[in-house]
Amino acid sequence: MTGAMFIAECLKQEGVTKVFGQCGHTNYALIDACHQLGIEYISFRHEQMAAHAADAYFRVSHKLAVMNVHLSPGLTNALTGVATAAADSTPMVVITGNTPSYHHAREPHQGIRFHADASQADIYKPICKRVWRVDDAKFLPDVMPRALNVAQTGRPGPVLIDIPMDVFSAKVDAQPVTLRRRPNFARAAGPHSGIVEAANVLLGAKRPVIFAGNGVLLSEASNELRELAELTGVPVATTLMGKGAFPENHPLSLGMTGIWGTTVANETTREADVIVAIGTGFGEADCSSWNPKYTFAIPPSRLIQIDSDPQEIGKIYPVDVGIVGDARATLRELTQQVRADGRTVEPCPCRNPKVEERKKTWREQLAASQSDANKPIHPARLLLELSKVLTEDTIVVTDVGWNKNGAAQQLQSSKPGSFITSGGLATMGFAPAAAIGAKLAAPDRKVVCLVGDGGFLSVVGALTTAVELGIPVLWVLFNNFCFSTIRTVGVTYFKNSYGTEFTRPDGTPYNPDFPLLAKAFGIESALVDEPAELGSTLKKAFAAEVPYLLEVRTRGDVPMPRTGYWDIADFLRVGND
Repeated sequence: MTGAMFIAECLKQEGVTKVFGQCGHTNYALIDACHQLGIEYISFRHEQMAAHAADAYFRVSHKLAVMNVHLSPGLTNALTGVATAAADSTPMVVITGNTPSYHHAREPHQGIRFHADASQADIYKPICKRVWRVDDAKFLPDVMPRALNVAQTGRPGPVLIDIPMDVFSAKVDAQPVTLRRRPNFARAAGPHSGIVEAANVLLGAKRPVIFAGNGVLLSEASNELRELAELTGVPVATTLMGKGAFPENHPLSLGMTGIWGTTVANETTREADVIVAIGTGFGEADCSSWNPKYTFAIPPSRLIQIDSDPQEIGKIYPVDVGIVGDARATLRELTQQVRADGRTVEPCPCRNPKVEERKKTWREQLAASQSDANKPIHPARLLLELSKVLTEDTIVVTDVGWNKNGAAQQLQSSKPGSFITSGGLATMGFAPAAAIGAKLAAPDRKVVCLVGDGGFLSVVGALTTAVELGIPVLWVLFNNFCFSTIRTVGVTYFKNSYGTEFTRPDGTPYNPDFPLLAKAFGIESALVDEPAELGSTLKKAFAAEVPYLLEVRTRGDVPMPRTGYWDIADFLRVGND
């Protein structure tokens, strides 16, 4: 078989049914090979959008994300999307075409050759776990299983395989073997001695908190997390990326921590005497720039940290008990050890009597903005009305700004994989295509994309793929005629909004006519600018089983409710005076 057919056979053996990307002359051999084997090629009009869709496809389905793109411009277009996946630990195999290997020294058309021959794959070295260039088809039987292993084991992430056109066409005298070269053993729990000590510290705590990150979702450990929390009566806070790992309608849920977290979570984690952290690297946004006055005070809080990546243990905070192990397996054994210990624990809803009062206060703090009846519509009002429409099974995919941080703060997620966003990179333009990937992963679930006008227009071409494939996604567009988050920075700290507002030369607000744009794409749409009409319009849009764009005119002058702390304000507030 050809090299392209060999690669496609390896992907099929791995269970891959969808490959994302955009066509080019260097990668078409693999597109055809996948087609012959029944692997669907999901084509986007830009490679960044394809990468975001592949990323979200994995986050919902936990099936390997696979990209197939053209060389240099295809690779550079995809770079932001692959970096976004890398920052959030999404396993992704990126396969790119290259110029024929025998032309590399001649610096052929579209090759990058500034520092080395055909070195375009080098651009990916800072963000990929491993980069291979396969200059002879005889190496494919070794490279393919290794690439599939590296992407999906340890801390997951992207890998890249760079393949010249002549290697795609060359014959491979070997049978595809990938699964038999994979480790065939159960997920590894942490050492028993560490689990015993963790149980001892946890049961001796007076104000413990469980802190769950993306590692819980990656390990599919949500049931084990809930079992431990309910057994011990310990409340659970999550990171942004861990949202949905624990049901936020549960009495023990505190919501998200950090800069834009809930006051409930931030105040409770700050006062905890013991924190059990699972699958989190304690990122800056989740920890209020690590300022002990706002979210975590470690020490004096004692930390039990569980992570599959040993580099994360103690990276940010000193640990009392550090456990290297898979979240699911380790939580299961920790729960067994707590039961075996025999000590009684205080009953639900939680040990900390302040939590319920904090929840009540938090709801009261949000009430004014959520009931705002003025025009343009307050984004918090939009989120409240959305919460009345969304079902527990709905997948919400967010971009950046109010539609991300506001949604994470004020919308409840009760199932794993129900809140998809760009965490590590906070990539504007992530959501429109990612929502399509999420819907492909879960065709029976409703998918709602929340996106601002700035982010939407940067990747508006994603709509074409939804129309071509008949994918019924609801895009809710927060139209405020500006980059509102940065507008707030400019107005607050520099006393101007230069470069952040969308206007005509005469200063009047400007954006395309979005319903007319939707019509041009062949998509149904609606516009709402009256707060009183928001609820009924959302219900109609949510019920539609076709691609649907709902434009909502929102305020661009209201900053996100920042309950934590971000130290960039310390530098911004001096302005340029």
